[in-house]
Amino acid sequence: MRTTNNSGARPRGGCGRTLLLLLIGLGGLYLLVRIYLWDAYLGGLSPRSLPLFGTAPPYTPWPTPPPATAFDLPLLPAQAYGPYVQGSTGPLAVDTRYGVQNPAQGDRSNCFRDADGGTVPFSQLYHAGVDLFALGDAGQVAWGKAKHAPVHVVADGVVAFILDAGTEGHIVAVEHLLVDGSLVYSVYWHVDHVQVQVGQPVSKGQVIAVVYDMGLNSHLHWEMRAFCDGSNLFPAGTAGARGTCNRQVAGVGYTWDDDPARAHPDFYGYLDPVSFVERH
Repeated sequence: MRTTNNSGARPRGGCGRTLLLLLIGLGGLYLLVRIYLWDAYLGGLSPRSLPLFGTAPPYTPWPTPPPATAFDLPLLPAQAYGPYVQGSTGPLAVDTRYGVQNPAQGDRSNCFRDADGGTVPFSQLYHAGVDLFALGDAGQVAWGKAKHAPVHVVADGVVAFILDAGTEGHIVAVEHLLVDGSLVYSVYWHVDHVQVQVGQPVSKGQVIAVVYDMGLNSHLHWEMRAFCDGSNLFPAGTAGARGTCNRQVAGVGYTWDDDPARAHPDFYGYLDPVSFVERH
C-alpha cells in the first residue's frame, strides 16, 4: 500500500487567513480613496450652497450741506505743520509747495509722455498740492512726527469719494458748495483710519482721518481743485493724455506738458491750497 508524506503540506487554515488579510487591505484602500480622493478633490468640485448673509440696510442719501463760507487748514495747529522748503524748513533739495518742481525727485518714470512718446523725468513735474510735514520748535521738518496726526476737513461739505491707494494710504475727497454756486474739492492723500463714508456731510474742523504712517516720510498731501476725480484731467494732445494719467481716477497730484503755458497745475483746475484758504 502506497503512503503519502504530508509533513511539508500547508496548514488547512492558511488560505482563509490570506483571503481575510486581502479583504482587509482592499477595505483600507477603499477608505483612503474615499477620504483623500473624493472628499479632498472630487468633492471640492461639486457646487456647495452659500451661507446665509444678513440683509443690507437700504441706502439713504445724505442731505446736501450748506454753502461753505469759511475754510481752514487740514492739520492743526497750523503753525505746527508746513511744507518742506530747501533753505527754510530743511537743507535737502526738496520743495513740496504748490506749483513747484522738485529736482531731488530724480529721473524715474511717471504717467506723462513727451511729444516723442518718451518718459518725462519725475524731477520736471509740477506739484499740484502741498505736502504738510510736522515742524519742530525751530520751524524745521521733524521727520515722521506727523504720523497719526488728526486730519480735519477744511470746510463744510460732503464726502465725494474714498479710495484705498495701498502703500500710499487712503485718498479722501470732499465736495464744497461755494456761495456763488460753484463747486471746489478738497483732497487728502496719505491718510488712514478714515472716519467718514461717501455721501456723508462734514463740518469745518471735523476729524475725517489721520496721517498715514509712512515712517520718516509721514506727511499729508493736500489739494484744492475745481474737478472731482481727475479721470478726464488732461485734454487730447497734452503730455498727460499721451500717457496714462487720465486712467488715474483720483488725479495724479502732478502736472507737466511740453507747452509751458499748460504745464502748471493752474491750467488744469488745481488751486493753490494755502492761498485759497487765506482768501476764504
